[in-house]
Amino acid sequence: MWSMAQTLSSDAPDTSDTADVADASDAADPRPRRPVSIAVAAALVLALVAVGLSAVAILRPAAASCQVAAWSAIPKASEMPSGWTIGGTDIYPDNQTTTIAVPDPGDGSGGSTIYASVTCFGDRAPDAVGRSEQASRDAGRAVTPLDGIGEAGYAIAGDTAGASALQFRRGSLVAYLASSGAVTQAELLQAGSAVDAALRRALGDAGATAAPVPSSAATPAEAPSGSPVASASASPEPSQGAASPVAPELEALMPRQVSGTTLVVQSATGDQVLGTDAASKALVSALDSFGKKPADLQIAQAYDEAGALDLTVLGFRVPGVPAVKLQPAVLQTWLFSGATGVTTKETTVSGVKVTELSYGGSTSVSYVAVRKDAVIIVQSGNATLAAAALAALP
Repeated sequence: MWSMAQTLSSDAPDTSDTADVADASDAADPRPRRPVSIAVAAALVLALVAVGLSAVAILRPAAASCQVAAWSAIPKASEMPSGWTIGGTDIYPDNQTTTIAVPDPGDGSGGSTIYASVTCFGDRAPDAVGRSEQASRDAGRAVTPLDGIGEAGYAIAGDTAGASALQFRRGSLVAYLASSGAVTQAELLQAGSAVDAALRRALGDAGATAAPVPSSAATPAEAPSGSPVASASASPEPSQGAASPVAPELEALMPRQVSGTTLVVQSATGDQVLGTDAASKALVSALDSFGKKPADLQIAQAYDEAGALDLTVLGFRVPGVPAVKLQPAVLQTWLFSGATGVTTKETTVSGVKVTELSYGGSTSVSYVAVRKDAVIIVQSGNATLAAAALAALP
C-alpha cells in the first residue's frame, strides 16, 4: 500500500465507533491508509490472522510526534540474528511495517519473513495491548508474557516450534511481529528486542540498543560496512525511487522542502488505502454522492523521511470534482470537524487562506487549504513549522 503520514490518534475527540478492539478476523478489514506495497500489507494481515493476533484501530487525527515516532521505529540490521536482512519499510498514516527476511535454516525448508508493524496509539496503547492479550487468551491460544521486551506484552505460539507472534508496547507505540514461516522462539524474540530498541530510540533514547536473547541462534551479528546486511537497512528498495507517481498532478501541489528539510512525496488512490473503518466508509459515501468511486480518489503525502519534523502534509484530489465540494467532505469525514470538542475557524497563515481545526490538549492542529482542485492538509503541533509548510505550498 504506500507511504502516508496522516492522522489518527487517541488525543482527538472520541467518536463511538472509532476505537474498537478487533480480533484477528476483524484485523483484515481496517486497512492502513498509505500507499506502499499492498502485497506486504496483505501478507502481514495473513500472518496475524494465522496466529490469532488481535489489533486495535484508533481512527482519529493523531499527534504528529507520536506518528513520527512510529514511522522512525525501524530496527537495525546489526541487531538482528546473523544473515537476516531488513527489507522495505511501508509507511501508513499512523504506523509502518518493516519486512525482515530470514534465510533458509539449511534444511531446504526455504527462508521465512517476519513482518514488524509499529503503530501510534497514544494514551490508548496500554488498553490496546491489554484487550488484545485477553482476546487471545479467551480464544484459547497459547499466550506467554514477554520479559525484557517492551513495557508490557506477550507472545503467541503458532503451529511451529516456539513463538509465532509478539505484541508489546513502549510508551505510546505498539509493536506487532508475526512470522510467515518457521522461525524459532529465540530468533523471533531477538527480532522483537531489536524492534523494541528501535521504539526506544524513536521515543528519544538515542543510545538504546537491543538486549541479547540467551540463544546462539539469536546472537546478533555486526554487519561490516558495505555488506548486504548493512546496505539493506541504509537504503530504500531500488523500486521505490524508480516508481512512477500514481497522482503526478496532486504531487505537484505538495511542498517539497520545509524549514530546510527536503520532503519525500508519494501518492496512491483511494481503493489502495481506504478500509472499512468509520472514516473510510464516510469518505466513500461522500465520493458516491459525487458519482465517484474510491479508485477516483487521489491521496498524496509529503513527509520527512528522517522523522525529524513534527509535520504531516496530505493532499486529496478527485478529478472532475472541484475543491469547493471536496473540502467539506474531507473536513467532515477525515478530520471529524463536526465532532464534540473540535474547534474550527477560518483564518490566514503565511498568506494562505485555511480552515484551522484544533482538537484540544497537546494534539496537533490541522490547517486545511485549497490548491487548484485539491485539498491540502498541513498538520503539526508546532505552529511555526505549520506556517513554514503552508508557505512552501506551490
